[in-house]
Amino acid sequence: MIDLLKQLFNPFLLISLLIGLIYYYFTATFEYWESQGVPFRKPKIFVGNFGQLLLFKKSQCEGILEMYNWFKSERFFGVFRVRSPALFLRDPELIKRVCVKDFAIFTNRGIPVNNSQDPLNGHLFNLEGRKWKSLRSKLTPTFSSGKIKRMFYLLAECSDEFEKMINHSLTGHEPVEVRELAAKFTIDVIGSCAFGIQINALHNEDSAFRIMATKLSKPSYRKALWRMLRTSMPTLFKILRVQVIDTEVTKFFKNVVSEMIKEREEQGIHRHDFMDLLIELKNKGTLDIENVNGGTQPLTEEDIQAAKEIELDENGIAAQAFVFFAAGYETASATISFCLHELALNPEIQEMTKQDIRDNIEEHDGKLTFECVSNMKYLDKVVLETLRKHPPAPMLSRRCEVAYQVPETKVVLPPGTRVIIPIYALHHDPEHYPEPEIFDPERFSEKVRRTRHPFTFLPFGEGPRNCIGMRFALLQTKVGIISLLKNHWVNLCDKSAVPMKYSRRSLVTTSENGIWLQFNPEK
Repeated sequence: MIDLLKQLFNPFLLISLLIGLIYYYFTATFEYWESQGVPFRKPKIFVGNFGQLLLFKKSQCEGILEMYNWFKSERFFGVFRVRSPALFLRDPELIKRVCVKDFAIFTNRGIPVNNSQDPLNGHLFNLEGRKWKSLRSKLTPTFSSGKIKRMFYLLAECSDEFEKMINHSLTGHEPVEVRELAAKFTIDVIGSCAFGIQINALHNEDSAFRIMATKLSKPSYRKALWRMLRTSMPTLFKILRVQVIDTEVTKFFKNVVSEMIKEREEQGIHRHDFMDLLIELKNKGTLDIENVNGGTQPLTEEDIQAAKEIELDENGIAAQAFVFFAAGYETASATISFCLHELALNPEIQEMTKQDIRDNIEEHDGKLTFECVSNMKYLDKVVLETLRKHPPAPMLSRRCEVAYQVPETKVVLPPGTRVIIPIYALHHDPEHYPEPEIFDPERFSEKVRRTRHPFTFLPFGEGPRNCIGMRFALLQTKVGIISLLKNHWVNLCDKSAVPMKYSRRSLVTTSENGIWLQFNPEK
């Protein structure tokens, strides 16, 4: 008996047993897609099919495009995120089913949140089920055309300051890192429109908001790894109580929001900005309905009922203000810088863009107004083509909540299975966009757009769970580009990255070494 116990507790035997259990846990699902008759690539232990991305050997854009081309003749195929089976979609019609027609089954993104550690993560992008629907119903009027138009004067003020700084500092002698320059502008815009604060990031290198923005956007292997793993191993993410957002950032945003609410409520301040609307939601539980869902759909009885089921406290307001800041400044500054890079590469397109800007400003008596920007049709095509070529999110995913039979097949996805929508790859598929590496704004002329499946262009997602701030994001992006191009030509320089190299450590689309360009004042 003693000998048997010694054998059972033999260190080598225990280590071998532990290794065997770990191996079994990470490979037990690897026969799943074969049993379903779905095409797949053989996964590797610990990383599945995402090794190149998890180990930061390739950028998200490169990795997603490479996977997309594994099975060019298939509508979909199977992949493994570490050990979790996921369905990779290639067919735009199937993507439409997931995002719109069968949305009730694919409502959630499946992003776990440790609310006690990460209160700022309890925002609209991450919420699920009735909580998401309720908050979406409450916030939708916030981004109506009417409310954004009312905020435009704040954007115009930031644009004026941006132009003054540009005219004073961009002399054409030294190359400029445009992403950093654009970020200063978008931080000021978000600070003004979301928080009602004159941040002055354009002139103040030590602005607290700018420091927090740098902390948020600085690529980190640790942050990127956790964000990848939390969707592939959500249980482990919860057990380890991981905090994704830096503690200092969390404390800063909670304090700013708390002070802002107190000041406005005590002094009765109203600025028609995002913070005003969130405080109105907190106090009244709803907003005055105007152009709900962008004027396309009225609120249903179900929407109204859902809106009553969630209360917006200070933490909730802080979370919504935080995601407005984090997503708004980063994606807009990236799009502005990518756009200027493409215009520097294509002088003829730059000239037509500048002409569009000049003509419309002249038509509006030299003033930049909401209507003026809305009428810049060629600039609109240039921005959309930039978003096609360099979409802020290379991919998005949804989780099915009930068993789902893939249309026109016998394949049944069990509850909890994720589907992957490869945005960057769809935008670079020659079948949808001939010669995808060429920058051609005419792809977004009305005539050409009608020939293309609408679900091949997804920079803001699609369906009920698309980006709620899309209109505002496009508007601030255009205003930033106008400010930079109005009195300057933008050219390539010795430090310009041609071809563009994307960061391997970032989950959003950013340049590996910045975007360096030369600005020459227009005579």
